[in-house]
Amino acid sequence: MLMGVAFISYLFPTLSTNVMYDFYHWKSTYNVKLEGKNIPSYVKVLDISFSNSLLIRKTVFKTTPSQQFVPVIYIDNPLWSKMGAKTMVNKVLESLKNMPFKEYREIQVDCDWTDGTRERYFEFLKLLKQKSGKQISSTIRLHQVKYYKRTGVPPVDHGILMYYNMSDFKDIETKNYILDLELAKQYHYNFDTYPLALNLALPLYSQATIIRFGKVVGLMEGVREKDLDENFKELKGHLYEVTKTHYFQERLLYEGDRVRVDEVSLAMLQEVVNELKGVMSKPKKIIFYRWGNYGYYDVKKLKDIVESW
Repeated sequence: MLMGVAFISYLFPTLSTNVMYDFYHWKSTYNVKLEGKNIPSYVKVLDISFSNSLLIRKTVFKTTPSQQFVPVIYIDNPLWSKMGAKTMVNKVLESLKNMPFKEYREIQVDCDWTDGTRERYFEFLKLLKQKSGKQISSTIRLHQVKYYKRTGVPPVDHGILMYYNMSDFKDIETKNYILDLELAKQYHYNFDTYPLALNLALPLYSQATIIRFGKVVGLMEGVREKDLDENFKELKGHLYEVTKTHYFQERLLYEGDRVRVDEVSLAMLQEVVNELKGVMSKPKKIIFYRWGNYGYYDVKKLKDIVESW
């Protein structure tokens, strides 16, 4: 993905709109100084997938999260063709029990379910709430709002609308994989009848897509246009051509490769808020993905954007 109450009160004072602001911590190691200004509340603690066998990757905690934190569990959707709901609930709760934190009121689950996995995933969410005794939230994609009568509505206390990664990064015609507002507008339907309260997640990250011989062959996280050197020639709209074979951020790029840089500007975030105000009920919280990237943005201008809701 997109923290803590202390950070919110320091940089984003309580507004008349009562919208709260936060961040996702999405690293494999958690080492956040609790006395700092930028304390993330939403922390990915488990990354779960299935490849020949069940894989549960636990975040390594160097420090203990604050009492306001929400553990976030990422589940790779194809897993549901191999694992049952009851088994997965037991695995998740056992993993949480063995981690160095005890106090939390909510568990958030990030899984991009499909028609074929919906039944098992929704059963997992029901059982997780029953057995944990916690509030449960889940991520929601734009298409799952527009077509909710077909995709279903997860049985959780509230959802988080993930307003990014809305196109196909493998499509060389993609303009901006992270945030394409023109594409997003095509899904601005049924917010008025969607039966689940929604918070909002917005992106604060960047990446570069490597295109070779007309096909996408890889991604480089964290790359911004300012990072490109004299070995890149701008072609058009954030698309560059590699002019010399060389290593760039530990990746070998060949002469003739093309690189599309996807990043999000303050102006784009402002436009998102302006558009969503017309179709979506005011969220209680906006969560930025991800913690650690806010340094690339003017915090005062971020504040102006969130205050404009």
